[in-house]
Amino acid sequence: MARWLYLLTAFAAFSAWAGALSPVYTLSAEDQLRLLKANGTLIDNLVRDGVALSAADRPEDRAARCRSAALALANAIQQAAAAGDAERVVELTSLFCDLVRDGLVPTITDGLQVIPPESPSAKKLREVRGLAVGDVTKVKAVVPAGESAKQLDKVAEMLQK
Repeated sequence: MARWLYLLTAFAAFSAWAGALSPVYTLSAEDQLRLLKANGTLIDNLVRDGVALSAADRPEDRAARCRSAALALANAIQQAAAAGDAERVVELTSLFCDLVRDGLVPTITDGLQVIPPESPSAKKLREVRGLAVGDVTKVKAVVPAGESAKQLDKVAEMLQK
């Protein structure tokens, strides 16, 4: 019994110590409202596309839905760049790269390996890939040089392959 009491006391002390070390970040109501306004449409679009993606049965449909989500992020990146919000551009670009690299590229690659090359489905996948390359090009035009630009170069190269 004493061992459990000692462990509980030690855990509570360490938790309090760790909590005291880390700063607490709270956003003001104004900042929360500003972020909700900035991200509201994007969140709606990503949720809609995510639900549609989960319901898609064919590779070309999954690729189209994934590209639609990437396009929503690309549009948000362009809006943030036009507004001069560099921090938002970097954050959204990172999400865009993750979505294209981990979602769209594998979906297209796997689909093209499974689907016969001359089928309408393969043609649709190649079309989606071409549109996605255009999306990456548009995003690259507004993203400043740096880590995000390097990620975009890698994503564009993966889509070209």
